[in-house]
Amino acid sequence: MLELAGLTADRLVIDAGTEAESLVSAAQAKADAILEASRNEADRVAAELASRKSEQAAALDRERVTALADLSDEKTTLETQIATLREMDRRHRSQMRHLLTEQLSVLDETAHEPSAG
Repeated sequence: MLELAGLTADRLVIDAGTEAESLVSAAQAKADAILEASRNEADRVAAELASRKSEQAAALDRERVTALADLSDEKTTLETQIATLREMDRRHRSQMRHLLTEQLSVLDETAHEPSAG
């Protein structure tokens, strides 16, 4: 009986060891699968972020180019307006100078005419 109990105990220990090894192998396989899935997901997310970054950089470049073109157009418009205003100023000064010269001439003539009375 003691021998039978010993054999049963040995068989149970062997069976438990085999089951433990099987459980460890299954757990290791499951852990490896989870790790692989996590790595794949991380790679996918990293690729998606890189793509978004690239798209955003391209969009910002387009916006920058558009803004610079708009500023260049506005600068050209303002320079044209400044040139027009300077020309108007020159003409007005010339007209004022001419008018004042005529008025001084009239004033000089009236100052040299003898009084009628």
